[in-house]
Amino acid sequence: MTQILCPSQKYLRKSLFTSIDIALSLLLLMPTTVLADGKNNNSNDPPPQTTGTSGGSRGCETQSETSLSSIPALILLAPSQIYGQTLASRPTFAWFINNSASLQMEFRLYEYDPASKQSKLIKEIKDKNFKSSPGIIMLSLSNSELLVGGRYLWQVELVCDANRPSGNPVATAAMKVVLVKPDLEKQLSQSNDVLAKANLYNQADLWYNTLEIALTSKDEPKLRELNMFLLEQVANGSETGQKEQIQVELTKSPIHQLQR
Repeated sequence: MTQILCPSQKYLRKSLFTSIDIALSLLLLMPTTVLADGKNNNSNDPPPQTTGTSGGSRGCETQSETSLSSIPALILLAPSQIYGQTLASRPTFAWFINNSASLQMEFRLYEYDPASKQSKLIKEIKDKNFKSSPGIIMLSLSNSELLVGGRYLWQVELVCDANRPSGNPVATAAMKVVLVKPDLEKQLSQSNDVLAKANLYNQADLWYNTLEIALTSKDEPKLRELNMFLLEQVANGSETGQKEQIQVELTKSPIHQLQR
């Protein structure tokens, strides 16, 4: 049965997913994040209010440790308040986990209709092997093809306590799949250089395409600067007062690649 959601003023909670009509709870925690070239794209086409960071900073406490860091437990590597754009029908999603424990994660992808302001759940991952690792997690969806022109919301949740879903760190971001412009398509086809392609994506405000290259090639000296700049944009979007600390943590984080 299709699940339909509408924006409201509280976070999504797992317990709400048992009904057809659900309030899509997206609390605004971060100011607008610009893309890597400094442009604030899609200003006339805003998505629902999204939160790129989880609420609070303590995350999931364990018996052996209590997080004293003011860094949010969960940070999505995505713009806030605007649609991060991609050319990929099977894009890669990335987020940062600030917790050393291996925790159950849940991923949800919604197709959003700006006209009706409703969202339909089209993908959910919550299997027992889908667990967190400290650092940056990159997720590729091999069996989910997004539509050009489609608008989507994606959400990550850390399951601290399955019996108390209201206490789980959760964050949501928006994505739009766009059609490649002829000039860009020609330039990309003529370039075999990874750095050149990353710069072309960046100049075209294609956040997700740029970030994927920057993260997977961050050990390449020429791409390290671009990678650090993108992560700086994510850190600057935080309202925790720990922007520099967040940037340092993001920059030095190991990267874990997952596929579902």
